Amino acid sequence: MDPGREIHDAVDEGYVDVDLGDLSHTIFSRSNEKNDESRRSASSGGWVQSQSVKNLVPEINDNGERTKETMPLDRAGLFSFITYSWLTKYMKRAYKQGLKRKDIPLCSTKDSCENAAQRLGLMWNEEVKRHGLEDASLKRVTWKFVRSRVLVNIILYLTSIVFGFIGPIFFMRRLVQFVQDNDKVWWHGAILAAGMAGSELMRVLLFGMSWAIAYRTGSRLRSAVMALLYKKVIRLSTLGDKSIGEMINLFANDGQRIYEVASFGPFIVGDPFVAAIGTGYTIWLLGPHAALGMLVFVLFYPVQYLVSRLTGYFRRRTLKATDQRVQLMNELLICMKLIKMYAWEKPFAKSIKNIREKEKKYLEATAYVQSASVALTPVVPIIAVIVTFLAHIGFGYDLSPAEGFAVVAVMISRVRPSLNGAREALKTWDEARVIWPRIKSVLSMEEIQPFSEKPIDRSIALAIYNGTFVWHTAAKKAKANKMSFWDRICCCCRHHDPEKEVLTTAIPPKPIPVLISINLIVPKGRLVGVCGTVGSSKSSLISAILGQMILAQGRVTIDGSFAYVSQQAWIINCTLRDNILFGETFDVERYNRVLTVCALDQDIGILPAGDQTEIGERGINLSGGQRQRVAMARAIYANRDIYLLDDPLSSVDSHVGNHIFNYCIRGALKDKTVIFVTHQLQYLSQCDEVIFMDRGRILDQGRHVDLMKQNERYGSLIHAFLHDENEKNLIEIDVDDGHIIPENHPSQISPETATQKRKQFATKRHSSATSKESVLANHSIDDELCPSVDITVDTGGRLVQDEKVEVGSIPMETYNTYIKAAGGYLLATFVFSMFVINVVGTAMSSWWLAHWLDVGVVNASRIVDNQTEYYPSVRGHPDLHYYELVYGLFILVIVLSSLMRSFFFIKASLRASNLLHNRLLVKVFNSPMSFFDSTPVGRILNIFSRDLDETDCRLPSCNEALIQNMLVVTMSMVFIAMVVPWFLIALFLLAIFFVLISRVFRCALRDLKRLENVSRSPIYSHVTASISGLNTIHAFGKEKEFVSKFMNLFDENSSTFFLFTCSMRWLAVRLDFIAVCIMGITGGLVVGLRGMIPPAFAGLSLAYAGQLTGILQNTVRWASETESRFTSVQRMQTSLQTLESEGPAVVQERRPPKDWPQRGSILFSNVKMRYRPNLPLVLNDVSFHIRPKEKIGIVGRTGSGKSSLGVALFRLVDLASGLIEIDGINISEIGLEDLRSKLSIIPQDPVLFIGTVRYNLDPFQKYDDDVIWEAIERTNMKEKIKALPGQLDSAVIENGENFSVGERQLLCMARALLRHSKILLLDEATAAIDTQTDTLVQKTLREAFEDCTILTIAHRLNTVIECDRVLVLQDGVVVEFDNPLVLLADYRSSFAGMMAAAQDRNHLSV
Repeated sequence: MDPGREIHDAVDEGYVDVDLGDLSHTIFSRSNEKNDESRRSASSGGWVQSQSVKNLVPEINDNGERTKETMPLDRAGLFSFITYSWLTKYMKRAYKQGLKRKDIPLCSTKDSCENAAQRLGLMWNEEVKRHGLEDASLKRVTWKFVRSRVLVNIILYLTSIVFGFIGPIFFMRRLVQFVQDNDKVWWHGAILAAGMAGSELMRVLLFGMSWAIAYRTGSRLRSAVMALLYKKVIRLSTLGDKSIGEMINLFANDGQRIYEVASFGPFIVGDPFVAAIGTGYTIWLLGPHAALGMLVFVLFYPVQYLVSRLTGYFRRRTLKATDQRVQLMNELLICMKLIKMYAWEKPFAKSIKNIREKEKKYLEATAYVQSASVALTPVVPIIAVIVTFLAHIGFGYDLSPAEGFAVVAVMISRVRPSLNGAREALKTWDEARVIWPRIKSVLSMEEIQPFSEKPIDRSIALAIYNGTFVWHTAAKKAKANKMSFWDRICCCCRHHDPEKEVLTTAIPPKPIPVLISINLIVPKGRLVGVCGTVGSSKSSLISAILGQMILAQGRVTIDGSFAYVSQQAWIINCTLRDNILFGETFDVERYNRVLTVCALDQDIGILPAGDQTEIGERGINLSGGQRQRVAMARAIYANRDIYLLDDPLSSVDSHVGNHIFNYCIRGALKDKTVIFVTHQLQYLSQCDEVIFMDRGRILDQGRHVDLMKQNERYGSLIHAFLHDENEKNLIEIDVDDGHIIPENHPSQISPETATQKRKQFATKRHSSATSKESVLANHSIDDELCPSVDITVDTGGRLVQDEKVEVGSIPMETYNTYIKAAGGYLLATFVFSMFVINVVGTAMSSWWLAHWLDVGVVNASRIVDNQTEYYPSVRGHPDLHYYELVYGLFILVIVLSSLMRSFFFIKASLRASNLLHNRLLVKVFNSPMSFFDSTPVGRILNIFSRDLDETDCRLPSCNEALIQNMLVVTMSMVFIAMVVPWFLIALFLLAIFFVLISRVFRCALRDLKRLENVSRSPIYSHVTASISGLNTIHAFGKEKEFVSKFMNLFDENSSTFFLFTCSMRWLAVRLDFIAVCIMGITGGLVVGLRGMIPPAFAGLSLAYAGQLTGILQNTVRWASETESRFTSVQRMQTSLQTLESEGPAVVQERRPPKDWPQRGSILFSNVKMRYRPNLPLVLNDVSFHIRPKEKIGIVGRTGSGKSSLGVALFRLVDLASGLIEIDGINISEIGLEDLRSKLSIIPQDPVLFIGTVRYNLDPFQKYDDDVIWEAIERTNMKEKIKALPGQLDSAVIENGENFSVGERQLLCMARALLRHSKILLLDEATAAIDTQTDTLVQKTLREAFEDCTILTIAHRLNTVIECDRVLVLQDGVVVEFDNPLVLLADYRSSFAGMMAAAQDRNHLSV
């Protein structure tokens, strides 16, 4: 690519503000860290390794030499693997200095997305080939993926269960018998106590090993599925019926569910195994009648199954509501500028809250069912014990302490933990049932199928022969019939395959042809112009060439690679240079030439860090013209064969447009094949061939001159344009030779001549070139109303700051905020008392049994081997019924307290999360635009999706488990200390060790959770950006680079998350070791104090000491996990406290009259404005007065302050000094809602919401259909809307992608017509509209808003020249403000200079 000598000589010398160093770390570079290679610094300092790049590359080192270590687990030995000792150094580091991002090791290559996704992808493809897409099962594929590890995990787990039963069944029962028999030697008891502790130690080690395998299995499956999902998304042309919000939810919440089902799910097999052993042992020990008591235990399984099915049912509905909420939230965040300018914050916030209420309803139903299960599960074994013992005694059998507490020990230390684990495992399976069909629905979507072939004639760049194209259409789901509640229960209990339902319940719609009978042949090196009215399918033609549509008929041949510039420029959140390079190798000379031909040199000169300035999401800190030129520069730098330019000049003014057309399209691309879609008809004469389209067909095709002779539709369009131009006295000058071409003199230019002239253009130098470039630089008016244009980044070029990572413990204020949101301390005390009653009642049932077996017995005799034997008997005691009655009443206390605590706890927890959500929603919506400009959408969505999910679902579960376990541990310690007071000494020593380990662990877990929270946001931002730019990514062939970027980001998150989960097992192993010591010490004291301790109470202490091995570590783990979950609450609280708010929506004492403004006069008086306190003024002492009903044009070069006038008028930024009055009312004294609701804006970038046409025009249902149709008719969209299947109720997909950009602008104009404010701001509102439609729309605006004040920011000077007065700005100062004819009469005026430049460059050859 050689733009030629027409480019400034400065290109060869470089630019002052452009860093010419090598940028090694672009966002597309694949990290070599997985191979344990060093990252090399791009340079020794400066901005090469910039802060902005640090935001984008997953792993960045502090300097060029230091590298991250690989995952230590890969090098760990067996003992380190079992005990998690490889984590100890991170625990110490967290305790001493805290963990930072650089301390996290690289994700293991064995667990990386790349390896896992490749393996899972092969399995999925094999499954589809074998069974077909409809019958393919994602569950079956994932089972094959994990089955080896899961089976090993299950074997280890079942082995640990066997060792766990050996203690209470064999050793503990004999130890209690030893206490009853004073004749046995002491060392028999010591051996039994040691054996009990030893078997428990083996259980702990085997259990820890099974968890180590489970965690890694979950991590691999999560990485594999999410990477496979992203790979699928990146291969799609459109999301169909999916939304970005729904996709974010898949990556945010469903990925976590996948991890959980792979990690916790396999432990469900232990429950029937434990139940069989526990029931069998009890029947063997007490006799067949014990089965009656065990029946309670067994019957609980169907209840659990029903609970799981109900949970799955409600969860599916919850997810639908969550998807809807996140989708709308994502859409509103992207469109926040329009929402604020229209004062729609409250109505849209109400819409979010309404969806949230529906979501909360299902959340409550799910939570009530789950909480009742959580409450009843641990007490069912105790109830079973009570029923068993009462039945045993009722059948006339006696019960000894050894028998009784052997059963109690089995139930509370083995069966109860197993039930709890099974409940959690079953919960993960239920949630996974919802996830698999959702993921499969994406994997089943139709991908881009290449249909082009190589041409036989290699001189042809692309050709379409009789081509008919249709869009990919999403299948419509069959409407479900309403069912009663019990029908739903029956339905959710039936077995069915939800994965298969995804495809079988969908009705494929009939595709509608969009492009019909297209015949097009483009030789290589030709420039082909494409024109047509709005909605004529010009952009669809580009999409068809790119392969984004379905070829229903015909044949397509393509020879060459593509570069694509979309009508709405797609910009990613990275540096300006990285946006241009787009993963290509950096070449200084080539890069500088591109900057010049795209007129970006002046822009780079004013950016704070040159081309290393970070660009925000969607190019938020660039103007529309700048975004378009960056996209153009990206395409030219790519140096491809075929260039597809979709109206690239719509967002730039005529000066810059001429420069880009001459220096880019006719200069830099002189040897390329170019398809140039445009509404700028003055350029068509310089194209080699012109295509005129209407309603999806090519109506006219050929040379411009020939088409003009035919005087068909194309000729009519051009003549209408010429007539319009002549009315405005615009002079048409030929750029090549400077001669005026009369309108009645058709030029005879052959395609060959046009091509030759275009190729010679780059080497032809005019004597006036330099002066024209100067005029272009000095009189550029490329800008629009975009507050972020003037948003300055810091001196280092950073716009988006790193997300703050909190340090230290969770402050008490966070807990206080949560408790108050839940209902206050009174309600919290009441709920806690319910927990106390429940747990103490459960524990006291065992104490009552011990008391009964100790004092409620009498000596009885029996004949054994012809000898009389005396034994303690409970049946002969006179108060037997009293003891039985009290023991039986514990069932009532336990069940009632369990249900009451569940209801009030869930009610309080969901009230807290809902209140926090609503407060934060209002706070975010009331934040100034500067917050949205500098904060990635993914970061905000992270709070409203993952953090809210944590607060909704995870935190209540953690809190409930923590409170219950704390009380259980307390009661266990109390019982042991009551029976063996000497235990307090050992407990004191163990407590010291316990506190030390817990303190170290809490620091690490807290830091890891915070780092994991922060590492999620870039993933969501990347997914959002990728979906928004699918066409561009496909056109440039950058799928691999974006997949690689996703894998890097996800691997970083996986590494942090894996450390977080493993840290909990690190603690569990050490606390279980403490519990084993407690068990051994308790057993030793029971042996040593034999004769001093009643056997029944010895059994009580041993039983409760036995349950500590599981529950002690669970308690600390739940405590730490609860604290880590509270980081989500802390993040929400921090946002509530730190987010700034705009002014009040309404100031009651300053409310303007309801019919204000009546006249529409605007007064700026000595207005000074800066965007931040330490930044320079962007408006400096601006004063002017706009009379009522005046039509004002606003012009000025980029950075002159045009956008700032709109920002000040809408009060998006407060003034530093001065005042603005509308009809004599100071707008700074009234509420923002009162101000903005009375103003209207039609933005350059049209904004449409997901919903219907009616919803987009009248989102809050204020107008009748007749009024809406009138507005549509006045914007020339009535025919289009009438042709849609649902007319006003026709669907509008995300970002309005099912309408062309021009149609979207017309719909936005109809929205403004309905609003009919007295003051209207037009921000280049007709940029993407053809000339004929533009003329009609301008006429409509003049008629509809005849009695209104209109401010027009324009790139087309012919629009401005019709205004009553023109306001010219320069460097934030008003330099001219007068009638355009008066300004044109003064050749020294700036406006006259702009018009002269436009006249010199505006050329149309007819």
